[in-house]
Order: sequence, then C-alpha cells, then structure tokens
Amino acid sequence: MPDAFYKTNLHQHLSTHGIKKLIIAGIQSEFCVDTTCRQACCSLDYDVTLVIDAHRTWNTDLLTAPQIIAHHNSLLSDWFVTLKAEQDIFFENAVASSS
Repeated sequence: MPDAFYKTNLHQHLSTHGIKKLIIAGIQSEFCVDTTCRQACCSLDYDVTLVIDAHRTWNTDLLTAPQIIAHHNSLLSDWFVTLKAEQDIFFENAVASSS
C-alpha cells in the first residue's frame, strides 16, 4: 500500500517514543510519498517535513519525473508539509533510540 502507516506499527512505534516530527524522503513521489505525507499530517497530526530533493519517480506518458516531483512538492507544501532541501536538514537535538 502507498502509505507507510497502513497495517504497520509505525504510528505506535513513533508514539511510544514521543516522536511528533517526521522527515520524509522516498520513492514514488505521486504514490507512497504523497500518501504518507497526507496521512501523517492530516490523520495522525505529525509535523511533516518533506525533503524536496530526496524523493523520486519515473516519467509517464504525460509528464517527466521532474515535473511530477515539482508538482507534488508544490501541492503538498500548500497544505501538508514543510519543504526543505537535504542540505537544510539538521538533527541538532536528535535523541538516539535503541529498539
């Protein structure tokens, strides 16, 4: 399924560890990345950052991969995520979890 939370224990694991902010990267911008961002933000109330240069897809008959990626960056940033480039992601206060 194109949702990292669907039929997994991801939300439970994150909740158990008090994680409220997510940084998302991945493959297929228009499916898994889009759906996971929406689910995390709207249904599960996470603060979501999408790494604009760390998700990918393939060309279709109508659009190139860069066009699809740009479209989803724009669409998601209007409602669901904060966009950041990889070089702007910092983990200054990150706490390591051993599980």
